[in-house]
Amino acid sequence: MSKLEKTLPRGSWFDDAPKLSEREDIGDLVIAVSQLEADLTGILGRNGRAFPAGLRVVDAQFAEVDNELRRLDTEIDSERLRVYVEELRAAYRQYVRERTTGA
Repeated sequence: MSKLEKTLPRGSWFDDAPKLSEREDIGDLVIAVSQLEADLTGILGRNGRAFPAGLRVVDAQFAEVDNELRRLDTEIDSERLRVYVEELRAAYRQYVRERTTGA
C-alpha cells in the first residue's frame, strides 16, 4: 500500500473537524478538498495515458484547494486542514515519483 493510500481518509477529512465543517462561509473549500480526495483516489492504479491525464487533474485541484485555503482565516482547525493538505501533497509527490521512476 502506497503512502498516498495510507494518507487518504476513509470518508471526508471534514468528518473529524466539526467546528470547521459547520462554517457556512467555507462551502467552496469543502467541495475543493472533497474533490481533491476523490481525484487522488482516482489516480491510484491508473496506467498508460490515463495516468498523466489524472496527474493534470490532481495538480489543478491542488491549485484550487490552495486558492481556497488562502481565503481562510487562521484557527486551530484550519491549521489542521493545511497540514493535512501538505501531507496529501507530499504523499502524492512520492506516489508520482514511485510510478514514474520505479523507485
